[in-house]
Amino acid sequence: MNNISNVNAHAIYVRNMARISEKTLSRKKFAIKLSEDLAPWMKKSLNAPTLSRSTRTIIRELLKLDLSIQPTEQSDIKKKKNLCILPVQFVQNDVQLLSNMFQSNVRRTSC
Repeated sequence: MNNISNVNAHAIYVRNMARISEKTLSRKKFAIKLSEDLAPWMKKSLNAPTLSRSTRTIIRELLKLDLSIQPTEQSDIKKKKNLCILPVQFVQNDVQLLSNMFQSNVRRTSC
């Protein structure tokens, strides 16, 4: 799949360079230049929280980054805290229910 996309990108590149009458790179040199140009984008994508572990590992191997170092820019996503206000009747019912359960579980000894 990578070969096909590289050939297609090179064909578009050659066509665009022919329009402006400039010299084109060979397919191999084009692929090398393209990978060098895309390396910063790969490094930037390491900060994406949704990036799969396997893709993250491949990018680190390609860029020769230390595998133990985590990305520098981690977004501080704070989870939303939900606050629920219960009506007084629910609270009173729960207290009564707990009190009844506690009293039924307590064994009274006879003296």
